[in-house]
Amino acid sequence: MAVAINKANVGRIAERIAAIELEARGFHVTDLNKDGIKANADLLAAKDGRALQLQVKGSTWDESDPGWWFNYGFCKDEHIQDRSLSIFNRVDSFYKAEFVVLICVKSQTEYTCIVLPTSEAESAAQLNLELFRMKKTDGGTKKAGKMWCSLDYIPKTNPERERILRQEQQIIQKRQNDWDVLEV
Repeated sequence: MAVAINKANVGRIAERIAAIELEARGFHVTDLNKDGIKANADLLAAKDGRALQLQVKGSTWDESDPGWWFNYGFCKDEHIQDRSLSIFNRVDSFYKAEFVVLICVKSQTEYTCIVLPTSEAESAAQLNLELFRMKKTDGGTKKAGKMWCSLDYIPKTNPERERILRQEQQIIQKRQNDWDVLEV
């Protein structure tokens, strides 16, 4: 029987993958969304008297566009217009993610994770927003929507776009499956 991982269930699957990875490293994990969605954080991970809040973003492997693609979430027109607005920890709340885990899921056993301190995730997302702000060849700008990044794919594009994409990839590539960043 084929396992269907799709946009409807990948978020919860990604959260479970993150929880398993954390538990394998000795953390006790609590799902913050079990009683309803919490702003800013999905998981609470505790170990050695230290508690961490993590936000998890899941994406599915797409056979039509192979490669590890990650989703930061959605941007709004306000994010494109105002460089001071954050993508992560947007809501004033007790819950505030210290780490962001981007997970691309190919199957229940094949996935890759990007484990970022929230400040690094925000830097990468802000670079991604620069691509939204750039003028298109027709003079318009990209519409607000889902923010995607690839672990290694660079499309044929102009030198400025390529420079931004490479900067963004440098941030995420160094954190691929870097669960040790949580131990600092």
